[in-house]
Amino acid sequence: YFGGRDGFNYFSPANIQEKSSFGPVLLTDLKVSNESVLPGKDAPIKEQISIAKKIDLKYGLNFSISYVAVNYTAPLQNQFAYKLVGFDNEWNYVHKSRIANYTNIDPGSYNFEVKSSNDGEHWNTVPTSIRITVFPPFWRTTYAYVIYVFMMGLYLFLLRRRGIRKIRNEFETQKEKLEFKQLIEGERREAEQLHELDVLKIKFLTDLSHEFRTPISLILAPVEKLMRRTLQGEEQEDVRMINRNAKRLLNMVNQLLDLRKMEEQELSLILEPGNIVDFIIETGESFKDVATKKLITFVIRSQCPRWSTSFDHNKLERIIFNLLSNAFKFTTAGGEVTLTIEMIDIPDASPHLIMTLTDTGVGIPKNVITKIFDRFYQYQNSTILNQGTGIGLAITKGFVEMHGGIIHAESKPGHGSSFVVDLPLTYILETTVEDQLFHIPAQFIADAPAEEMVSGQVIELIKSNNIDIVNPDRATRVLLVEDNEEFRAYLAEHLRKYYQIVEAVNGKEGWQKALSSHPQLIVSDVNMPIMNGLEFIRKIKEDKRTCHIPVILLTAMSAEEEQLKGLKSGANDYLSKPFNFHILHTKIANLLELNKSVKDTYSKQIQLDVHDIITESGSLKLLNSILKYIEDKLSDPDLSVEELSKHVGMSRGSLYYKLIELTGLSPIEYIRIVKLEKAATLMENSELNVAQIAYMTGFGTPSYFTKMFKNKYGVIPSEYLNAKRNHAKVQVLKEQ
Repeated sequence: YFGGRDGFNYFSPANIQEKSSFGPVLLTDLKVSNESVLPGKDAPIKEQISIAKKIDLKYGLNFSISYVAVNYTAPLQNQFAYKLVGFDNEWNYVHKSRIANYTNIDPGSYNFEVKSSNDGEHWNTVPTSIRITVFPPFWRTTYAYVIYVFMMGLYLFLLRRRGIRKIRNEFETQKEKLEFKQLIEGERREAEQLHELDVLKIKFLTDLSHEFRTPISLILAPVEKLMRRTLQGEEQEDVRMINRNAKRLLNMVNQLLDLRKMEEQELSLILEPGNIVDFIIETGESFKDVATKKLITFVIRSQCPRWSTSFDHNKLERIIFNLLSNAFKFTTAGGEVTLTIEMIDIPDASPHLIMTLTDTGVGIPKNVITKIFDRFYQYQNSTILNQGTGIGLAITKGFVEMHGGIIHAESKPGHGSSFVVDLPLTYILETTVEDQLFHIPAQFIADAPAEEMVSGQVIELIKSNNIDIVNPDRATRVLLVEDNEEFRAYLAEHLRKYYQIVEAVNGKEGWQKALSSHPQLIVSDVNMPIMNGLEFIRKIKEDKRTCHIPVILLTAMSAEEEQLKGLKSGANDYLSKPFNFHILHTKIANLLELNKSVKDTYSKQIQLDVHDIITESGSLKLLNSILKYIEDKLSDPDLSVEELSKHVGMSRGSLYYKLIELTGLSPIEYIRIVKLEKAATLMENSELNVAQIAYMTGFGTPSYFTKMFKNKYGVIPSEYLNAKRNHAKVQVLKEQ
């Protein structure tokens, strides 16, 4: 009840009936990519959005639709729900929101529906809707799919065509391989037949050769006897002609026998040391008589006076004889034959002897020159008689290849031929007693004054089992420290023929290389970056691991003050640039020889009395300490190198290299020698027996002591003991 102007008004709330009013929902705006769209011919909508029936959109655009409910009873209570049929599965209840947003819609046709409610419970039964079409991009259109199908079909067609072509090519290849294999097989059978024919030829000629040797020997024996007699002019010439032709027959027989041995691989090199240059010259000079008789100028030229190496004298002689014989055979009167000898030095490799034989004879055609080294091949020349058997050059090539060399020929018909023999050689020391001097290779002698050549330096010859003599300095390691790359390369190239070379570009790297490579000698420049030569030498001489290494300084400054500064820093010798390489090499050899003498002295004269050792130098102090420690631990059978290295404060490796440098003995050998020297002293000056002395000097068992003692002194301990004591008794009796 409530009062009014006309009295009281009343009603019953229970009798009031609820009635919801539904108004339609109108679309008010369309935004594409956040921009409102106006109707137009090319626009997504052709009419105003509230009356439009459809919306056409391109692919990939986001859009939003605004809407409003036509209900004025309580407009602020209006609620909405929308759904994009085909995209949304359920209604989107957005309460009072009046905008629907969509992005990333796939191409296709959709219906947008929206409905409203005034109380949230009762909704419009007929929602407002509009058709939305999203057009696909080009690559998802029907035309695009047609193109895709066409491209796939074309790809499959080309793939199939390629497969067929590949199969066809493989078939052609297999066919060619089969034909080639058949051709090779035919050539192989032909080669086997030719080889069998060659074997039959060689066998037949070898059998004949064996038969020829006896009558040839019977001819040569009396001929040589006749040649020793004094005969008159024509008779002497006849005998010489018989001897010459008999030897020619014998040479041909020997060639056939050599050919058989080469075929059966029975020939081998018999290397003997000698001067190969003198040998070639002497062998070539035996053809001077032939040259005189045939009126041919014969010249021998050598760019190297001598070269000592190991070679097979017999086979090299046969090589020279065959080449010269051919040269004189195919050279007419008035022609010239020249034999040239060269030595070529190749860096980081063995030197090569190049022997070139040139003549001005008839020459050899180009189509023939590749066949002249084949067995039994004979080049027919109508102007030359007695053209030989066709095996001389084949044997020559075989002998050259046995020496590890190569031979090739060049020729111009009508102008002559040239045969070049390239033999790798190894330089060795001279073997004659009166000439046991260090021999500098000829390429170094050529430009050096005579007074600067090394002389009087005797080096011990070291012979291997096959009588080859090698340069002992090749085992010596020399550290070369120089910042100038070209100069360092020059020195390294020339010194590498005699020593193992380790290179460094400055003093710092040189110090590292000295510790890691343990060189026997160092050649260092003075002016270098990072660490100069003087600092480097001080570091070398102050460290007990390297102080024993001799050093030669090289510098461009020749002032006496600079030399004095270098020598005071600890250098053993000094050279000013420019200098003669042979002087440097001689200084290196002298220092190494001096070091070797010192090591020999230490290894042969080990003094057990530490008080008798002069201790001025660091090396002698080290030996003093080592000897004293070994003497203190003399009876300890477990004395080890590790304990000794700890005692002297050095690593085991450094101690090893230090003792090697000073005494030529390893630490184990040095300890054993000291113990054996002490044992020998005890045998001479005591009444102890062998077993007692063995245990006193730290040997685990008398049998091991006996073995080591015999290795050093050549007799067993008991014999040594008896000999010394018997000698002592004899001396006492003599004194009495």
